[in-house]
Amino acid sequence: MKSCRSEIPAPPSREEWLFLKELQQPEQRCLHWDRTNCEAPPQHLDLNPGLSLEVDFPDPEGLLETAFEDFRKLLTFAELPENGSVPCRFQQEDSGGSESFHLRINADGITLSATDREGLRRGIYFLENQLTGATIPALPFTDQRREPWLRNRISRCFFGPIKRPPFNRDELLDDMDYYPDEYLNRLAHEGINGLWLTVVFRELAQTSFTKRDPLAEKRLEKLRKTVAQCRRYGIKTWLFSIEPRNLALKDPLLLENPEFGGASAYDGNLCFCPSSEKGRQYLHESTFDIFSRVPNLGGLINISHGERATSCLSSVAATDDSPVQCPRCSQIPKWQIHHYTVDAM
Repeated sequence: MKSCRSEIPAPPSREEWLFLKELQQPEQRCLHWDRTNCEAPPQHLDLNPGLSLEVDFPDPEGLLETAFEDFRKLLTFAELPENGSVPCRFQQEDSGGSESFHLRINADGITLSATDREGLRRGIYFLENQLTGATIPALPFTDQRREPWLRNRISRCFFGPIKRPPFNRDELLDDMDYYPDEYLNRLAHEGINGLWLTVVFRELAQTSFTKRDPLAEKRLEKLRKTVAQCRRYGIKTWLFSIEPRNLALKDPLLLENPEFGGASAYDGNLCFCPSSEKGRQYLHESTFDIFSRVPNLGGLINISHGERATSCLSSVAATDDSPVQCPRCSQIPKWQIHHYTVDAM
């Protein structure tokens, strides 16, 4: 029987995925306004005359420009004049905690105020939802304050590559834009305010124990670009790592600093021992160097225990009472091993 295996086309490369072009397109909006009988009912603000945008909010970095641009596009789509007679004020006032806002709609117009920049952004998106959810070009009078119940709402770029087998692809070394503007705009409208991407400390950081990786500057440059790109939509970039990395027996870092080696790992390497001052200094310097060279990072998501061999604590299962086979870590409580690790970072 003739094999048809040779007739099966190869899958497209990541750069050729067609849905990536979709993510670069603005999300389609839909209005349900009945303009045949759109007289504003009592206790509603008539929007037919158009809005007059009055922005009095400090934004020295211009990070709210994406939100205001999106709002203006909605007004254009809704055929509401931007130079109309209905005041729409954006101002700063104490509205509560971070990302909170205060929306007032009455016969005098619309007033949206917030304590901080991201509160105003959330308020703009909320006001957009009120407009697209209405059935006529009018909004009911309201006076409400809103604030998030969850501070960090972190997602993951679902087509970002995995930095492990079978692909082993580092998104900080390729030229693909994993965060196009319209994709970030959609995420922001859904309430996302954080994205995470995978890093390895030794590929980015320079310490008193290690030199900087030859490709580190290229990675750092793209990381800084990603941070800046996401911040324009109120989205922080979080680093994801599994640190400290275990050490191969012939790793120069281990050979020069034998106290970094601890209990045996399942893969034949040595777990990283955080029970020495030098070990904790290395972890601190690595983290400090990365965050110093990449301003405005959101934070660090780190699996320091549980997924792969990391510190000496990972040499024993979480449900196992066996002692840790490290000359230093065996002398302290297990929780102290974890504390040494995360406290240094």
